[in-house]
Amino acid sequence: MLELINSVLDMSKIEAGKLDLFEEVFDLTETAESALRFVKIQAERGGVALRLQIAPGAGTIFADKRAIKQVLITLLTNGIKYTPRGGDIRLRAIRDERGIELSVADSGVGISAKDLERLGKPFEQVEGEATRAKEGTGLGLALVKAFAIMHGGEATIESVLGEGTTVRVRLPFAAVGENGQALRPRNAKIIPFKGAA
Repeated sequence: MLELINSVLDMSKIEAGKLDLFEEVFDLTETAESALRFVKIQAERGGVALRLQIAPGAGTIFADKRAIKQVLITLLTNGIKYTPRGGDIRLRAIRDERGIELSVADSGVGISAKDLERLGKPFEQVEGEATRAKEGTGLGLALVKAFAIMHGGEATIESVLGEGTTVRVRLPFAAVGENGQALRPRNAKIIPFKGAA
């Protein structure tokens, strides 16, 4: 219940343009490991393996630490919920010339192409035999997308029904204005996820 209340409050603040980011330089590896510890018991109960891969150069990031940890926990939790026993979840971070890309890939039930269009809207969930029994608010992926946009980035999702899902969150390197303030969009327009090209 507390998680639902916090998610609703965060989404309300985002839509009203009143949720501020508190950006700082922090250890992404440490935050990713903390997120994995948070979902470890859930993964063990479901018989799902968790794997972490932080590429060279991607271990430090400038962002809102709480928001990034929430993004990772949300994606990991979703992956665990929809991955059958014996499957695995892979959390990766890579760095290229455009910024940092975080990804969570699972070997779960997957999502059909028509249902992908609805994801990322508040309270929207996929309907189906494999997902109907799973608890959820429909806010998690909407918050992931909103936090990505607030950081000046984007979130994309790829999925194959029956094979698994990969969500990628791309965060650009900090853009700093003349006054030293990070240039970020204050509001995050809530739109569906777009598939990766």
